[in-house]
Amino acid sequence: MPRRFNGWKIFLGRRQFGPTHEWQKRMVRYRRHGGIRDTLFHVEHHDVFTIGRDSPDVDTSRIKGIELFHINRGGNITYHGPGQLVVYPIFDLRRRGGDLHEFIENLEVGIIQTFDKFGLKCRRNEGHTGVWVENRKIASIGIAVTQWISYHGAAINLTTDLSKFTMINPCGLPPEVMTSAEKELGKKIGLEEFAEALSAVYEDIFDTRFYDVDLDELTEIIRLEEASQTL
Repeated sequence: MPRRFNGWKIFLGRRQFGPTHEWQKRMVRYRRHGGIRDTLFHVEHHDVFTIGRDSPDVDTSRIKGIELFHINRGGNITYHGPGQLVVYPIFDLRRRGGDLHEFIENLEVGIIQTFDKFGLKCRRNEGHTGVWVENRKIASIGIAVTQWISYHGAAINLTTDLSKFTMINPCGLPPEVMTSAEKELGKKIGLEEFAEALSAVYEDIFDTRFYDVDLDELTEIIRLEEASQTL
C-alpha cells in the first residue's frame, strides 16, 4: 500500500550508550538539514542509567558499578540494558502536524499494537507516560525535540534483567512496578523480531514506508552530507 512518506529503519545491535547518544545528536542535525530521512533506530544498550532533564536531583545512591548519564530528554531516571529494545525515532515533526503529545501517544499505541501481535494485552496510562500491562510498566518513553526534530525515544522490556531497576525508582515509581514481556508471557521475544514487527506497525501509524538501511550505507550518506557542508 502506498505511503505518504518514505523513511528508513536500522537495527544497530548492542551498543554503548555514550557513542549512540552522540550519534543521535548528529542524526538530528542531518535530519534538520534534510540530509537523512525520518529514521527509526533500533538498538540494545549495555548496562546504563540515564536521567532526564525533569529530575536533576534524583537519588542515585544505590547505583553501583553502572554508568550514569544526564541527558536532555523528558522524564525521570531509567535503566537500559541487555534484553531491552530501545527505539530512537529521528523524525521531522513539522511534516507530521507539530503535535508532540500526539507523537508520544502514537509511539505508545504502536508498542501496544505490536505486543498484541505477540499475545500480550497492554494499555496506555493517562497518569503516566509509557506502556502498561495492567498496573505493571513494560515500556518507558522519554522524548526530546530540537527545532522540531525528535530524538531519544522508547525503551521496551523484552527479556530485561528487572533486578537492575531496584537500584533506582524508575520514572519516579517503585522498582517492582517494572515488568518484561518474558515475565508476562513466560517466553522470550527476540529484539530484532520485535523491532521488525514494531516498524511495520509504525508504517501504518505514521503513514510512512520504512526502508531498511544498513550502517555502512548510512555512514556513507553521512560522510557525503558532512563533505557537502564544508564546500
